[in-house]
Amino acid sequence: MRILLIHCEKFEYSVREKAVEEAEGLDESNRAGKFENVLVAFISVEKEDVKNPEGVVEQASQEILDVFRTVKAKSILLYPYAHLSSELAGAKDAVGILRMLHGKIREKGVETHRAVFGWYKSFILVNMGHALAELSRSIRPGVVEKPVEKKEKFHRFIVMDEEGTEYELHRRDWRSCEAFSKPSRRMMLLKRFVENELEEKKGEGVEPSHIVNMRKLELVDYCPESDAGNMKWYPNGMALKDLIMDYAFKNIALPWGAMKMQNPLLYRTDVEAIRQLQGEFHERDYKVEGEGLVLRFASDPGAFPFIQKTVFTYRNMPVKVYEEAICFRREQKGELTGLMRVRNFWMTDMHAFCSDEEQASEEYLRLSILFGGLMDNVIAGGNWILGFEVVEEYYEKYRWLFKRIVTTLSIPAFFKLMREMTHYYAFKNEFQAIFPNGENLQISTVQWDVKNGERFNICYYDADGVKKPVGVIIHASSFGSVERAVAAMLENAAGRVSEGKPPMLPVWLSPEQVRIIPVDVGKHLEQSIRVAERLEKEGARVGVDDRNMTVSKRVAEAKTHWIPFIIVYGDREEQSGNLRIVVREESTLEKDHVEEMSLEEFAVYFRKKVEGMPTRPLYVPRELSRRIIFVPMRSS
Repeated sequence: MRILLIHCEKFEYSVREKAVEEAEGLDESNRAGKFENVLVAFISVEKEDVKNPEGVVEQASQEILDVFRTVKAKSILLYPYAHLSSELAGAKDAVGILRMLHGKIREKGVETHRAVFGWYKSFILVNMGHALAELSRSIRPGVVEKPVEKKEKFHRFIVMDEEGTEYELHRRDWRSCEAFSKPSRRMMLLKRFVENELEEKKGEGVEPSHIVNMRKLELVDYCPESDAGNMKWYPNGMALKDLIMDYAFKNIALPWGAMKMQNPLLYRTDVEAIRQLQGEFHERDYKVEGEGLVLRFASDPGAFPFIQKTVFTYRNMPVKVYEEAICFRREQKGELTGLMRVRNFWMTDMHAFCSDEEQASEEYLRLSILFGGLMDNVIAGGNWILGFEVVEEYYEKYRWLFKRIVTTLSIPAFFKLMREMTHYYAFKNEFQAIFPNGENLQISTVQWDVKNGERFNICYYDADGVKKPVGVIIHASSFGSVERAVAAMLENAAGRVSEGKPPMLPVWLSPEQVRIIPVDVGKHLEQSIRVAERLEKEGARVGVDDRNMTVSKRVAEAKTHWIPFIIVYGDREEQSGNLRIVVREESTLEKDHVEEMSLEEFAVYFRKKVEGMPTRPLYVPRELSRRIIFVPMRSS
């Protein structure tokens, strides 16, 4: 038996005329068929199959079902197709085997259809177009022949240390690479990343720590009323997300020189540019039923049609645009993990349309430096490294650029080299956060695109007035997913515990930065509010715990919510004019670090602590007695 498997977005067929005398009977139920998201199995039943029909059917059903489950099709269509073999079985035997195969697959609870045998039919199909959309199988009793697998995508691996020295390594003995003998902490982080890339990960089934903390801190939560992987954000989470977006725009996009824009959320699939960009994850799109529309996916569907219509010259270049995009990607349910992998996410999308490679090199370097600052200031402190995917010829050509990025950032990198281009980019880097448990998560990326300028006819006018396609498009994303960024921050924050330190977010990103606790609410509340108002003038997000609870209980709760600065205000503070401030960043799990200073001194201290970073007001009421509980936590 020979089988051609095609995963189709749409498939339609109509019976025309009889092809063989022994054709199956025809009625209204089998004259035509129309299907969506269907795995079509074009099948030629061969003479050899008749010797052991049960064995052939068993193997064929297993192969078809394996592909069906992998591509996540909705149903299966068995379609008799004589053109795959010259050794066809007789009509009677072929019909019997096809019926047997049909029944075998239906036994597994899968929606299965079978086109009528022995008739000429016309058909129309729309191929999904992803990597597994077209597969073939040749089945003989006891043997399943599959096409030779493609060669491994990456064939060379190189480590570059902080000084720019290169070390080639091999998958089979990568641990012996000399670079890893260096005592550098960053190199040890890189070693963990290389291990994750080159060795099969052994999942331990442990829930990531950020899932507990995203709920405990009332940032983000699951939303059972929506589709899986679509999260809801509470006020504290919105403050965090908005501050991240502010950083991406004010601290990166604007200094870089980008123009902010916004594209739609819906796109027509009958537009050729959109169909081309859907690419290998076409089957993971969110489709609008019956409308021929998809929700925005993470492949720049709006940026290219937008820039196609603009008019610019070499004097305007590089043309830089920035967008805060809501993206959708229908990941498989088993792949969804808290905020690390979701189906709806925010992405800060950046593009530079460059006239030539020299201009593109400058922008690539500049973005890499900006993203390095992002990793330090927002995500991981010192817990990150660089990864690169590069076409081999471009590695040789741009080795100088890669070395300059590595040495400027003083960050080691792992390079995976390809023989040829498999995507639109010739090379890209990935800023990888490394968690205390050794896992990694990509946050930012910069990509070098040499295809899409000409492919999508994105042109500029040169000095002679001649219209030319842009030379290089730099794709970049400061936050490839805000959700992933929050997950990374929470994972690294929780990792402080293993160092004997309390978990915390960066001060400028903490939804509440200062908590003031009046010792006697009736006596000290008024002055506590005055202290809060003074700090608010410095942009601080201040909470005042005006509840009638013991001081120790209120302090403990403030610590539970990772408040960076805790001030207990009583008679001593009122009389001395000095504040005793618990500074979380300097504290340990065993002992609080307390600084004593005047209100004005603390205002100056706080201002310096968040200098240069975006600020937002408190997103919940200042007084805790007015706040509601978003996530009731179970008591033990």
